[in-house]
Amino acid sequence: MQNNPMISQLAMLARNGGNPMQMLQQMAANNPQAAQAMRMIQGKSPQQLQQMAMNMCKERNTTPEAVLKQLGLR
Repeated sequence: MQNNPMISQLAMLARNGGNPMQMLQQMAANNPQAAQAMRMIQGKSPQQLQQMAMNMCKERNTTPEAVLKQLGLR
């Protein structure tokens, strides 16, 4: 996961209190992966985003805590 530069940059922003949405918007203009991520999260409530993250973790047989630890977040 940390081999993906986009994920690494988003994690760094989250650790430093930056705005990951602004970065995603900039990246979406040139990166199909970022554009897809933007489409997935637009218009979702915090609860819907949390459920989406939980489902993604379950599909990958991991936990949110393990993902955060991998990204160097608490």
